[in-house]
Amino acid sequence: MVSHANLFLSPHPDDLVYSAFAAITEHGGEGDALVFFNASRFTRWGLLPKNVATMMRTFEERIVLALLRLGSSFLWMDDSSSRGNAIEGREFRSKPVYFHQQLRNLFCPLGIGEHPDHLAVRDLGIEYWVRCRSKPRIWFYEDLPYAAKIPRVDDIVEKCIRRLPNLGGHLEVRYKPLTAGLFRKKLFFSRLYITQNDQTELLRSRGRELGRRCGAPYAEAYVSSDS
Repeated sequence: MVSHANLFLSPHPDDLVYSAFAAITEHGGEGDALVFFNASRFTRWGLLPKNVATMMRTFEERIVLALLRLGSSFLWMDDSSSRGNAIEGREFRSKPVYFHQQLRNLFCPLGIGEHPDHLAVRDLGIEYWVRCRSKPRIWFYEDLPYAAKIPRVDDIVEKCIRRLPNLGGHLEVRYKPLTAGLFRKKLFFSRLYITQNDQTELLRSRGRELGRRCGAPYAEAYVSSDS
């Protein structure tokens, strides 16, 4: 149940901390996270039984988001490591999501890397935004660590933007700066996902690159309209 004015849609545990930490920091105490695919077999040690990996990953996410003062809800859907097939669209869209009537901001993945779980959450986020009669402002966060791995990723970002439907206003990349202290905090929380591979170097390299573009030590990139 969404009770705050800012909603963060996350395909998996860890995606928000990797990709949208600046926005979480900005809206701490006034936001909720909805995590879709937290049923998983994937860990840094290989594939584990689903009940074990799911319990560990969900526990990590609950702890981290609580420390960041973000409410959390989970839809317990199988991720790509545990379902072994394509996402069932009808089942996916039947999951109940209740929006706060005064929702101000909606954060979704942009879909860099074209992971099917990320694309499904992005498209569903757009559908929900339309259902809200376009009242909240919609933001698409840059999917990390994928964006740090892809050569010429700015071209991919532009391609993602062109593929988005008309959302009203001109869509463009916007930067949210992070101080050195806040970025160290981001890295600290990213390492609390002990079941996952350490993404420190990828997060640092992309954060520095984006920071140079906006005159900050570090930054994250988001796509949003000018309205």
